[in-house]
Formats: sequence, structure tokens, C-alpha cells
Amino acid sequence: MRPFVHQFDTAIARLIGNWPVSLRPLFLIVTALGDPIITIAIGSGVAVYGYLQSNLRLALSGLMIWLTLGVGSCLKVIFGRQRPDTEYAHSLQIPTHSFPSGHAGGSIVAYGLLAYIAWHLLPQPWNYIIVGLLALLVVLIGISRIYLGAHFPSDVIAGWALGGVALLVIIFVIK
Repeated sequence: MRPFVHQFDTAIARLIGNWPVSLRPLFLIVTALGDPIITIAIGSGVAVYGYLQSNLRLALSGLMIWLTLGVGSCLKVIFGRQRPDTEYAHSLQIPTHSFPSGHAGGSIVAYGLLAYIAWHLLPQPWNYIIVGLLALLVVLIGISRIYLGAHFPSDVIAGWALGGVALLVIIFVIK
């Protein structure tokens, strides 16, 4: 399995890493939108909104974003996978392990929850537009982590999987 993962990571990282350098400013902005501080703020906002609406399930759902990030951090320690040997990874202010990607996991659960809320609260066609834009943002955040050299592609996929499972649990709780 490891040789396959290594080949997969190498091929995808090489493909995305060869995209034009002119995309770097865009991907720096996009990656910032997936920062755990932003996703924690989204979780806090959803929790406060749920509380103000007297919706305990929604309030707890916002706090589940925090829990998801915590689980991801624990998995990083357990797996201990080193980040790619890139200038960007070496320049990170808080050096952490690579697997799974916290940006990818946090973004899918935070922006996915916002998409779920938008789907139910906004009229058509706005709900479709917002859900589509948020889904695109989640994909771009994951790609940005590979493009910038912060993560291997399998780290991003694992982050998306963790966030996706957490989002399904959250939606189940809300319903």
C-alpha cells in the first residue's frame, strides 16, 4: 500500500506543483480561508447563532467543528508523518505533522455546515449558488495545501474524509 500512496502523492504533487507561479497569491489567500482560526471562528459563529435561535442542536453542531479539528490534531500526533520537504512547509510558524490536513478537514466541516444552513435558509437560486461556491472553496483549499507544499495529496484526502464524516454526523445531529 505504501508504494502506491507514495507514487500517488508524487504524481499529484508534481502535477499541481507545476502550475504557474502566478497562482501563488491566489492560493495563499485560499489557504488562509482554511486556517483553523477561521474554521474555529465559523464554528463559534454557528454555535452562537444556534444559541440565539434557541436551537441547541445547531449550537452543538458549531462546537463539533472544534471537536473535528481536535481529532485531526490527535491523528497528526499518532501518525507523525513529516510534511513535504518544501520551503513553505519549513516556514510554517507552528510546525505540526502532515497527516491528515487540518485545513482540508476543517474546511469541509465548517464550510459544509455553512452550505447545509444556506441550503435550508436561503431562497432559490441563492442556496444553489452559495452551496456551489462553498464546495468550490473546499476543493481549492485542499489544492492550495498541495500547491504550496504544505501537504501531500493523501494528507488532503484524509482531511477531507475526516471532515466529511464529521459533517455527516453533524447533519444527523441537526436533523
